[in-house]
Amino acid sequence: MPGRKKPKAKSEPKPEAAAAVVTHDMLMQSAIRVDPELRRRSQLLWEERAQSARGPKAALTPDEVVQAAMAIADESGIAAVTMSAVSARIGYTTMAVYRYFPSKEALLDAIVDAALGQPPAPPEPRGDWRAELANWARAKRAMLCSRPWLAELPFVAAPHGPNWLSWLEAVIDSLSVTSLSAADKGEVLSILDGYTRGASDTAVSLARARARGTSDAEWAAAVGADLGRAIGDPRFPKFAELITTPPQGPPRSFDESFEFGLARVLDGIERYVNQAMV
Repeated sequence: MPGRKKPKAKSEPKPEAAAAVVTHDMLMQSAIRVDPELRRRSQLLWEERAQSARGPKAALTPDEVVQAAMAIADESGIAAVTMSAVSARIGYTTMAVYRYFPSKEALLDAIVDAALGQPPAPPEPRGDWRAELANWARAKRAMLCSRPWLAELPFVAAPHGPNWLSWLEAVIDSLSVTSLSAADKGEVLSILDGYTRGASDTAVSLARARARGTSDAEWAAAVGADLGRAIGDPRFPKFAELITTPPQGPPRSFDESFEFGLARVLDGIERYVNQAMV
């Protein structure tokens, strides 16, 4: 009709920009570049924590602050760690804590690295890479269970300290006697660390429950109730069959289950190492 406006053509939706794929090489390249936003927090982890030059000399030390914060996390979880709670714990003002740690995030960086501690020293004589990796995995599992609040922290971009890097160094050092390439060593590290963390989730969950005063029986009853929801539910027939099938032998403890899986992981790595040597 004359005078009638033509309807506007619908605009085609603009294609969304493809998400960047984070690769292993990208992480390695990032390791040699400095992120200015994290520079200050990283310096607090890697540089010696010297006495602040501002104001009168204080008797308080940065390590005392870290130990007090870790004690709070051990007792009440990571959410209980606040600057005011730490200052009250050590009997100093909150500003005294800020002298060394300019933010709560910087303090959390420090207590995480302190909680990690050092990896186990390799036995002498050296050369048995499989035994060394097994010891590493057991030690990391024990560390995660001893500090269950570490599992409460989300894995986000944050500075990583010297203790964290020492755990990585230990695995690569153990693999130095093999013929694996640098890239393969990095992949083996990821496999071992991934298994150790994943296979320790249940034990860490129990450790967190114990830290909150929950008994083993109460924890088992709660977890068992959730698992039991699969029984009779048509969506989970295979899992229901698994948990209702009588065991053919003595049930494995958490530690025994971890050892079973660790042996299977190391079997696969050993096979690959042997192929690389041919």
